[in-house]
Amino acid sequence: MSDELQLMDDIVDEAQVDWIDLGHAVGIVSQAEEGDDLVLLRRAGRLVARLVREGRLVPGDVGTSPGAFDRWPSPPEEAARFLEEYVEDVVAGVKPYEPWRPCLFAAADGSST
Repeated sequence: MSDELQLMDDIVDEAQVDWIDLGHAVGIVSQAEEGDDLVLLRRAGRLVARLVREGRLVPGDVGTSPGAFDRWPSPPEEAARFLEEYVEDVVAGVKPYEPWRPCLFAAADGSST
């Protein structure tokens, strides 16, 4: 298994335990690779976007009822492109990095809480 596939599996495994944000993915990548924060964010963003495209991660937000996760209504390809653009805007300094932004991620198999 390639390092990239292992990182992707690790990110999904984390999302099966509880919803994650990009910061969680950056943390997973930083344990395996070196780089400054922006390099790690760009790498993690690409992996998360790929996982969304492949249907392994679902982007969304905290719902209004306890334990509810509200999936984004956009199709995976559109959501992945949005995530890639968001990360590039953060890396370029156009947007600030904020926890839980632009969304949270749940494992697609529904086993996350």
